[in-house]
Amino acid sequence: MEFWIRQAILTIGKNKYSLDSLDFKFEIPFEDTDEPPVATVTVTNLSPNTRANIQKDDPVVLNAGYEDNVGCILIGKVVGLRHKQTKVDWTTTLTVQPCADEILDKLINKTYAENSMASAIVRDLLNIFGIEVAKCELSIDKSYPRGRVCRGVLRQVLAEIVVSECKSRLIVRTTGQLYITKAEESIDNGLTLSAQNGLLRSDEDKDVIPFETKKNSQKTSKKKSKQKAGSTEEREEKNISRSCLLNYNVAAAELVRIESRDLNGKFTVVKGKHVGGRTGDWKTSMELKPYTG
Repeated sequence: MEFWIRQAILTIGKNKYSLDSLDFKFEIPFEDTDEPPVATVTVTNLSPNTRANIQKDDPVVLNAGYEDNVGCILIGKVVGLRHKQTKVDWTTTLTVQPCADEILDKLINKTYAENSMASAIVRDLLNIFGIEVAKCELSIDKSYPRGRVCRGVLRQVLAEIVVSECKSRLIVRTTGQLYITKAEESIDNGLTLSAQNGLLRSDEDKDVIPFETKKNSQKTSKKKSKQKAGSTEEREEKNISRSCLLNYNVAAAELVRIESRDLNGKFTVVKGKHVGGRTGDWKTSMELKPYTG
């Protein structure tokens, strides 16, 4: 794994750079939320002309991975900019806001007819602003016999319909994709992490969590039924921290299958971050919770 060749392509405005031609590093946090956190990209020794031409709201796109396997981990815009000189080197630090945030903060004022369905309203609202919807599946597809007035900030209106009224989840990823899923449903793209494909060893002591089968699910149910209400044995599952070599497939709410000596099973990504550069760490860290679906 140490011989895997790092590759990254950074686009700032109209300029595109590879990691081979320009020294840059990045920290891209992600979280299971409708407000993805801002990212940081630090670039060394841009030309004076390029530094001068970077402007607020310039588009930023970052693709990262390995030779022949590179994918997008950030699409956003510049919301913060700082240049600093240390001896002969200049460093430029960009604070980048994922692009969907700008769209979701727009104002909406539209009324939908009697007996409109929530799914139709949501899709129409998203189509108005051209947001990429990777998935739209509601736990409850509510009907509005008297119609529905949608007025205010788009993010707030969507949250009211999707989360409050339809008991579902609204997830915005750092790549600008928006997912609407059932309340406890993870996004399953078949991602498996093992030592062979980049899972890093953990120094934490963990109990073995076997792959869920019908047999061990029944055992777990019997065990729980024997516990008294309010017993200290009845605890919420704690989140688990794991890291792997940088993997652009890992993202908020993703279902991940972990295969390792001390941890085996299905987990949902709660949050994490992608970190990389020409040297130093090149990895994805994750906070996981056991999958209960």
